[in-house]
Amino acid sequence: MSIEAHKTCPHCKALVQSTICTICGRSAFEEVAAPIVREREKWWTTLENGEIRKVATTVVVALAIAGVVAFILTRPEAEVTATELPPPDPNAVDIADPEPKAPDAPPAADAVTRPNDLVTPGAPREVSEGLSPWETLPPIDFVTGEFLDEDIDYGADIDRVDELLLFFPASLEIAPLDPPEILTFDGSLDVEMLETTQPFAARTVTRDDGLEVGELWLIASSGSDVGDAYLASARERWDIAAAVDSYAPAAGVRLWQLGSGDGLTLWATDLEQDSMLVIQAPSLLSPEIVTDTLRAWRRAIAAE
Repeated sequence: MSIEAHKTCPHCKALVQSTICTICGRSAFEEVAAPIVREREKWWTTLENGEIRKVATTVVVALAIAGVVAFILTRPEAEVTATELPPPDPNAVDIADPEPKAPDAPPAADAVTRPNDLVTPGAPREVSEGLSPWETLPPIDFVTGEFLDEDIDYGADIDRVDELLLFFPASLEIAPLDPPEILTFDGSLDVEMLETTQPFAARTVTRDDGLEVGELWLIASSGSDVGDAYLASARERWDIAAAVDSYAPAAGVRLWQLGSGDGLTLWATDLEQDSMLVIQAPSLLSPEIVTDTLRAWRRAIAAE
């Protein structure tokens, strides 16, 4: 075989132009030795003893973590037994649940108050949002606006109020309120409830010709301690010392004007030593009509 047929050296694969390779110096006719096949070196043969231990430890830890995760994900859920309870303790003492205690009614000192709808608002009264948990609330003290102490007996004082109404002069007429309620800014108060629980009465006053003189409130005491306290509370609320004006057409007869507005004037005076009057009258009404009635009323009481 000629070297031209090969074009390359069979030993070093270089291009040759003659039978002798200028690169490796060997003849093209020399036998080509079979290439030495080296066995591929394994990766772990390149590791030292310490590195082999680290790799082994890492593999073991990874397999352990994988096993735990596989167990958690594939384990069956435990069945829940509703009636499964711990065994009873023979030394345990059963204690019955105490019966719920009904809430106590609020004391009068913490009662709610409301302003009155007259010219002067009067004693403030807080307003409760509902009647829970009692079916009915105690009566309202008309003077203070607080809950009335139902343990107090105003029987004798209420009788005195009724007795004084019997001496009202015939020159004017009095009649129960129609409707039987006194309006306030937060609602209305039932007059019958007021008059049957405390020494108070409310009446409409008119003349024979139908002219409405106004509305009067009578508060009286029979001389009892509770009646005197109620009367003192009324005189404190409608305090004549705070009057804006007064009217006295004759000696011993005086009306104190506590305020006016919305076409009404509020007057206060004493009927006798143990009673007082609060009168709400039209502003255009002559106060002399009221003082004439007051004097006739006093004469009738004195003649009893």
